[in-house]
Amino acid sequence: MKYVHNTFAASLAACLLALLSSSGVYAQQPVPQASEILRIKSVTDLGREYQQRAMGMGAKTANPKIWGVFDAVFDTAPEWIDELTVTYTLMLFNDKAKKDEKALSLMKLTVEYGDIAQGREHRAGVVVSSAALGRFGKPIGFAAQFFIGGTPVAELGVVDGSLRGQERWWVNPLVVDSPLVQKRDSYMVERSKSVFSLVDIDSYEAGR
Repeated sequence: MKYVHNTFAASLAACLLALLSSSGVYAQQPVPQASEILRIKSVTDLGREYQQRAMGMGAKTANPKIWGVFDAVFDTAPEWIDELTVTYTLMLFNDKAKKDEKALSLMKLTVEYGDIAQGREHRAGVVVSSAALGRFGKPIGFAAQFFIGGTPVAELGVVDGSLRGQERWWVNPLVVDSPLVQKRDSYMVERSKSVFSLVDIDSYEAGR
């Protein structure tokens, strides 16, 4: 059975690569990583950095859960930014998907932040539950897009696996709207509304 799953997953990965190879016909307008207003320094990588344990207040458990924690670190130039909007996009690949399941899952969440003071090392982010990771697979892409007054000012993404080499996949309809992809928007939660809300609280912006 494991061989069947791996073969099926491999064929899905091959389909995704074929899809992405044809996605070059989509004309993408580049958005800078930095502007005079805001500069993204980094987003969470897709190695082990995103895997974190929640700091529980109760009794210790023999099997602590691993959550998916995805951050964007950025600097701002204005004295204050009244309103900042960030759209987070995450792609997961399940190499154990059955033939009647879509192996690719897309999660997206848009969050509004307010009263961002001038400074460096601002942090904002989202959290995906341990159960969602266990069910839908390993992250192969994560991106954060920043908007002020509806205008894009910066964006940055990271990729792994079949998405490697694909620039701005998160805004490419041939990828995000592909029939190979299942959209699962309700699984991603803004950090201040998650179990990590009180962990390093002073380092993070809180969503409205």
